[in-house]
Amino acid sequence: MAERSAIEWCDATVNFWWGCTKVSPGCDHCYAEEWNRFRGTGVWGLGAERRKIKGATSLIRKLQRDADKFEAEHGRRRRVFMQSMSDTFDNEVDDAWRADLFAEAAGADRLAIILLTKRGSNVAKMVPAHWLDGGWPKHIGLMVTMTDHIEAERDAERLAKLKKRLGIPWIGVSIEPMLGPINLRRLRVSRDLFFDALTGVYSVSPVRAHRPPPIPEPLPGLDWVIVGGESGKSARPLHPAWASEIARHCRDTGTAVLFKQWGEWLPKIAVQPHSKSVLRRTETIELPADPSPFAVVQLDVMTMYRVGKANAGRLLDGREYLQFPEALR
Repeated sequence: MAERSAIEWCDATVNFWWGCTKVSPGCDHCYAEEWNRFRGTGVWGLGAERRKIKGATSLIRKLQRDADKFEAEHGRRRRVFMQSMSDTFDNEVDDAWRADLFAEAAGADRLAIILLTKRGSNVAKMVPAHWLDGGWPKHIGLMVTMTDHIEAERDAERLAKLKKRLGIPWIGVSIEPMLGPINLRRLRVSRDLFFDALTGVYSVSPVRAHRPPPIPEPLPGLDWVIVGGESGKSARPLHPAWASEIARHCRDTGTAVLFKQWGEWLPKIAVQPHSKSVLRRTETIELPADPSPFAVVQLDVMTMYRVGKANAGRLLDGREYLQFPEALR
């Protein structure tokens, strides 16, 4: 928790509590859990008591008081990531703690607040009742974490429905760590229907064209997509084809996209000429673009070099993607 954050897509982090329970393959090597283990506070896992942070209220109020100064220096609102060391919509958190968070976040209307969750199904159940009737604060956006296509098909449409139902000003997805290819423009949401998460438009499966089902009204599309690889000693690699497709689809639809990092592993295609000599002593693996164990032929196999997060950088296809939705500019 700090007034300044090293996270590329926010300026500050505020945590009203620490602790969480793993709910996704993306949680396997959670940085927050590793940091907690180092601190020895024991607030991770099913049934583990969460740790309340006493300084959260004073920090968010200070950020609110300093809003004029920040905007004068940066020409925009301060981006504040809530609960970087936990999940706002964690089932195992005291409702009174969550009520404090919502009250303080709603009151900090000079900040651009980012809520990020892996538990999208809990959002409508846990936000204050008056947020459900058009009262969702206009300075608070909502993001959902996903790691592969299966999670995207489960969560992207639900997020779009939440934006429409609750009047959320902007929504996004954080694909961190990205563990497989995701086609955000073609997510199967029923046997015969596909959903384009970037435009909100539904389409019918071509094989059902002779008896097409009714097509639902369009939903809001995503405003922001963050993509990133995994860091740390047990990090899993990110194939460049996965990230490049996301970036291309975002360009095609005008959706803001931010490529955060390669993480621990750098693909051969992204290696800079002056770095090649260093790679001779570096651990490597061969990563296919199709991670399915049922793939008959492994196409587009990429050599990945374990160079560490700092050395891998964040250039995708030779360029930096550091875009934000209009509400955060």
